[in-house]
Amino acid sequence: MSDAESLLRHWSDAINARDADALLELAHPDIELSTLQLGVRGTYKGREGVAEWMAELREWDPGHRVRVERVRTLPSGRVAVFGTILIEGEPSSPYSLVAEVRDGKVAMMRSFPSDEDTLRKLGELD
Repeated sequence: MSDAESLLRHWSDAINARDADALLELAHPDIELSTLQLGVRGTYKGREGVAEWMAELREWDPGHRVRVERVRTLPSGRVAVFGTILIEGEPSSPYSLVAEVRDGKVAMMRSFPSDEDTLRKLGELD
């Protein structure tokens, strides 16, 4: 597993744990987030945005977590995470996350309630 893939596994674990401190440590100062829109607005920028996202998610948490099933580096150098969204422990939807790593930190993240094949058709997986 590459360093970037390991970083994204840690990032995913921190999201599932709602660990804002860990996310802030893993986030690039200029991070751009497009999150799943489950009770939060969906687009955030910078470390301040990471903190805001986590605060909003903690305030209105539908009990969702992601079971990470696979992480891989894309031809573009971005990293993709694939798994399943769980609501209260029950499978709900496929999940994909595409991220860019810069200077050893997560610099861009986009989350989707869709599978790898759908993202490929949408051109998200280069």
